[in-house]
Amino acid sequence: MAKEKQLNTVSEAKEPVYINATGNLMYKFTNDGMFHVVLQRNEKVLRGLIGSLLHLKQEEIRTVEIMNPLMPGQVISDKDIILDIRVILNDAEIINLEMQVAKTENWPERSLTYLCRNYDQLKAGEDYDKIKPCLHIGILDFVLFDDDEDREFYSKYRLKNVKNRRLYTTKFGINVLNLRHIEYATPEDKEDGLDIWARAFIAETWEELKMLAEKYENIKEVATSIYDVSEDEAVKLLLEARERYERDMLNSHNSGVRKGIQQGIRQEQANTRREKERADKAEEQLKKAEARIKELEESIKNKL
Repeated sequence: MAKEKQLNTVSEAKEPVYINATGNLMYKFTNDGMFHVVLQRNEKVLRGLIGSLLHLKQEEIRTVEIMNPLMPGQVISDKDIILDIRVILNDAEIINLEMQVAKTENWPERSLTYLCRNYDQLKAGEDYDKIKPCLHIGILDFVLFDDDEDREFYSKYRLKNVKNRRLYTTKFGINVLNLRHIEYATPEDKEDGLDIWARAFIAETWEELKMLAEKYENIKEVATSIYDVSEDEAVKLLLEARERYERDMLNSHNSGVRKGIQQGIRQEQANTRREKERADKAEEQLKKAEARIKELEESIKNKL
């Protein structure tokens, strides 16, 4: 499937509402509040993104239903609010989409917790074969694993036998789209248009977003929705509150890092002082011992 088909190339239409928008985006698509609102309001964007992430043609996506929509007046600035998007695909599979910008050291554990919560879906008395497959897809704007092996753009993790690699189940998995690794996109990733979606996510200006929207219909829908949301005063209040919270969290994290570094420096300085004191004391004891030896040698000479 060609990427242009997966993303739907732009056809001739009336001038888009965002045509005169310029400069920095007020809220990027990586803002988890913006991400949730756009996908909730625009089913074309939701269908297009899911199609790319799951390698599905649009005709294979019969229905998509968001299970946890944001409600009018809902506060999304609290630390306990996670703006993931739970979707039932074709009434047969649960897809959990999460946008995460701030580096979270425990993201693997957290994503696994969300996945397990969605998997635990049976009501009392229901058979286990009624469990719907569950997939958690994290869209991350940070490097997940700090090692040379973490060079994948789109990773897929499954439960497998560590010896023979036998797949334990097809109903349980985690995918990660890493926005920091677009340059590592494979031909398959590009065929599905994932690199284009990633560039739309990280776009910081209207100029960047409009360049993509000029060619791809799904990104045109994204740009239209971002523009509409940015003009919605009620939603703007929610997004501003969310951004303040995220900035506070980032500042708190950076402050903690700085404090940790400062404490480490102070500890190292204290260790250095203690080592110097021990060295000075040892040197003093050595000098005393040498002086005592000289005294004993003089005493022996005098007796002889």
